[in-house]
Amino acid sequence: MTRWFFSLQFRLIVAFAFVLMLALAAVGMYSGLAAEREVRDVRKASDEALLARIHEAFTEYYAAKGNWSGVAGTVERVSYLTGRDIALLDTAGDPIVAAKRSSRGDRPREKEDYTTSRIVVDGGHVASILVGPAASRPTFRPYRVPARGPVQGEALREIQEPSLRRFTDTAFRSLLWSGLGAGLGGILLVSLLSRRMLRSVRRLTDAAQELGKGDLSQRVAVSGRDEIGELTSTFNAMAEGLENAERQRRNMVADVAHELRTPLTNIRGYVEAMQDGVLEADEATIQNIHQQTMHLSNLIEDLRLLAETEAADFQLDLAPASLSEVVARSLDAFRPQAQAKGITITFAPGPDRATPERQVNMDRTRIEQVMSNLLQNAIAHTPAEGRVDVSIEESEEAVSVTVADTGEGIHSDELPHVFDRLYRVDPSRTRSTGGVGLGLTIAKQLVEAHAGAIRVESTLDKGSKFTFTLPLDW
Repeated sequence: MTRWFFSLQFRLIVAFAFVLMLALAAVGMYSGLAAEREVRDVRKASDEALLARIHEAFTEYYAAKGNWSGVAGTVERVSYLTGRDIALLDTAGDPIVAAKRSSRGDRPREKEDYTTSRIVVDGGHVASILVGPAASRPTFRPYRVPARGPVQGEALREIQEPSLRRFTDTAFRSLLWSGLGAGLGGILLVSLLSRRMLRSVRRLTDAAQELGKGDLSQRVAVSGRDEIGELTSTFNAMAEGLENAERQRRNMVADVAHELRTPLTNIRGYVEAMQDGVLEADEATIQNIHQQTMHLSNLIEDLRLLAETEAADFQLDLAPASLSEVVARSLDAFRPQAQAKGITITFAPGPDRATPERQVNMDRTRIEQVMSNLLQNAIAHTPAEGRVDVSIEESEEAVSVTVADTGEGIHSDELPHVFDRLYRVDPSRTRSTGGVGLGLTIAKQLVEAHAGAIRVESTLDKGSKFTFTLPLDW
């Protein structure tokens, strides 16, 4: 129970209730002010209409009789019906019918509480009427009403107009109860929706906990296209990446162990054979041992270089240089190896644009390593009498180098993995087909360190084409 009070669902409910309470308070305050203003306007209009009717009644009375004789009864009757204390004054300001003491027990104050209206008949001023405020009429005794006899112990109830204040109170109460009902319904709806929405979050939490314990096979079903769905997809992609990284790590450990074990076993065999006198320490034996140690040295150097390129503090020794010169030097280094295998190497440097403005800002040593890895792969996978074509293409923003061979090619299923660490297309893992699967990974890391990109195209039994692109200005 305590955990639920700290849950996101409880926070959502509390936040919704708080926002609803603020909204109801704001709406209630605004509605109350608006209702008060409207009530004042309606009361003012009602008073004006009432005064007009009283004025008209006494005007007609004088027009019919020509004088004010007997008007006292009419004043009392009108005062009783309208709920106002009424006084009638002549043209000199003397009372024809004086104002009564109001039901509140105070005397009328003409200038403050009473409204004065002049009665004009045939263009002449005949009298003035003083009309008191609402509920200012005096209390009448029963015997003043002829139609009703006196009732023992009972005073005549006053006939009052319905109060407009009741309208505002009723409206406010209706608004309050409807708001409370809507709030309860909204809280229930938010509770149900948040529970359904947070169910996916809880599944993600459980899966993340299992993932943290080492179970990298955890996946969560995507339940929608909203933010939770995107988060679920991102989690699945992360879990997939972690599982692939763990698989590659294990494969890398196994592959490195395999690659180290084979030459070490050979070296050990040669040394033990020489110790036992089975082999002579002649030039051939020493050459074989040297070849195995060179293989070990190359493997260790590749691992060191890969770790260096993947490090966060990896830095390049950048300087403007001509890419065609770097490529030409790499080709010169590999031509003897290609000629020994009967492979023809061609080079198309493209248009000569090696001006200072068109030079590439690069680390010459690292780009030579990229070319060495690509050329070594191409020669290793190209049969005798084959061909390796190297070309350079330049655009306004970048320059591209392509190394194409006429070798056995790569299957389309293998293409997405050729740049993975220790990935080898040849499942037999014989060293006759090349290195240990780090060359292309290193080449990709070095090209991307230059803000460039590398890609591969291949057709089975026809050859492969590797292209890396470097920006001219970065």
